[in-house]
Amino acid sequence: MNTLRNAHPSPPIIEQPTDPRQAIRARFKRYFTALYTPFRSDGDLDEDGLRRNVEITLALPGVGGLSLNSIHQEFWTLTDTERMRVTELVLETVAGRKPVIVGVSDTSARNVVTLARHAKAAGADTLMVWPPYYGVRTGEGVRAFYEYVAERIDLPFFVYSTTLSELGFYLTPDMVEALLPVPHLVGVHSSTMNFASYAAMMERVGDRIAVSTSLEEYFLFGKMSFPDRAPDFMMGSSRPLLVQNPQHPRCGRFIETALAGDYPAANLQLREIVAIAETLQSRYFARGYHHVALFKELSTHLGLASGGARPPASPATASEIDECRAIMQTFGLGA
Repeated sequence: MNTLRNAHPSPPIIEQPTDPRQAIRARFKRYFTALYTPFRSDGDLDEDGLRRNVEITLALPGVGGLSLNSIHQEFWTLTDTERMRVTELVLETVAGRKPVIVGVSDTSARNVVTLARHAKAAGADTLMVWPPYYGVRTGEGVRAFYEYVAERIDLPFFVYSTTLSELGFYLTPDMVEALLPVPHLVGVHSSTMNFASYAAMMERVGDRIAVSTSLEEYFLFGKMSFPDRAPDFMMGSSRPLLVQNPQHPRCGRFIETALAGDYPAANLQLREIVAIAETLQSRYFARGYHHVALFKELSTHLGLASGGARPPASPATASEIDECRAIMQTFGLGA
């Protein structure tokens, strides 16, 4: 009898879900944090800075993955070649340690397919595909757009539903439900800044695909109101880069207590997170847009590389930066 073999039995084999929609829910946990694109003084990509940003962001409390080529990463200011290079650099640096959602949004369905195929070859786990963000758009036209893309790619993808005016098209719960037969669709990111709209999306499709959010207040609301539907992750979150640091891991504590079902403790963390974010971000969301240049500047308190934002992103004013820095200092978030 081989006692050594019996003393160290092989770990049990845990079968992973084969349905992509179930697999996303099983694998994706905690914050999928936004990543900022640093630039050099000449305006080109700062590749070393980007690699450093990846490492710093992955190490932040509560981070379970990265959200790439989102609004925060200024993808609309990058050339297609730069977007692909950013994707390659990030995925090479992550090296499979955590999942990465790669944004491949574009007004051209053909460009989306090209970017999606590149992302898959580079090692992306899943994709984000916005509805087209220019021109006359209808529910039928947007569905045809997604059907065209889905027939030509082979990765799971999320769609984006927002009422923020910077996109100019709201993918309603009815429209998302009509998309459910589209191959590879695994989730919808709801960014409506309205609890009733978020609840309507969860009620309509949350039993079949993941309905994600980037804001803690909606995540906690979802967990409390739809415990059998709300996923265990937030997508495209930038607050972990702004309202916490290793000494004050507010977001890390929030997500751990929320996932543990300790909602009173999560609520205490949430109140402080929202109090900080109200000045740093939420007032701009209420106006319908992301103030990317300001958010990017403020994230440097963690040591992230920045280099400023590219046009046409509006630069942050000195008074905006000073006001936000004062708030951050108050909460122990000085650079």
